[in-house]
Amino acid sequence: MNNRIKAGIPAILAIVSLAFPFSAIQAVEIDFSCIEYRVWGKSHLSDRYREFDIVLENRCPGPANWTMCIERMDPWTNKVLETHTPSGHILPEKKARVNLQLKRASKDRVFHNRFQEFYVNFGYSINDAPSVECYARQCEEKKKDIRGQIRANEKAWKQTDHKINSQIAEECPDSGWDKTTREECEREIREAQRVQMELYVENDVLLREQITTIDPLHCQVWSGELTDP
Repeated sequence: MNNRIKAGIPAILAIVSLAFPFSAIQAVEIDFSCIEYRVWGKSHLSDRYREFDIVLENRCPGPANWTMCIERMDPWTNKVLETHTPSGHILPEKKARVNLQLKRASKDRVFHNRFQEFYVNFGYSINDAPSVECYARQCEEKKKDIRGQIRANEKAWKQTDHKINSQIAEECPDSGWDKTTREECEREIREAQRVQMELYVENDVLLREQITTIDPLHCQVWSGELTDP
């Protein structure tokens, strides 16, 4: 049986594999670390969305109930846009899957497009509907300083890019120049700023790597990747 949950746009679809009614089991202590999860990045649906599957696999000796907290984040303000709490029931040696589609930011208001980010956490239980903690806000508080450095780097990156484009428009006009001459003029201007532009890229990568070291158990964030211009 497949259950689908829609929560705003883009839609989040919960597909629960073999979600049969709960059957009585003996009261035993279960270490829920035997329920494994993976987050799979899938091929792009379009230039507007990035798709992920969050897959649970039950390797415990008995069935379990689960609930997820999925928090979709704006990639620029790092604020929670929506919180989803899909839930289900999973039998031993079976899997459950939640599919998430992440939208990218609008070209009209950002220098580079990035797909939305998300946090995910899990709660499990045997007999009851499990509760689950959501960590995005406290994680983002821990990441505040590095997020500020990322935004400062992006601001300088954008300013340099604007300077390059303005210089090209002024010094390499479309009218009165043949295509080869104009392309050579543009190439020389971009080459003069190449080292600086590469530095912005390197700083962005290094700062985002630093973020992954902050409480990785609870504060791993997914996506946020750059899209095509």
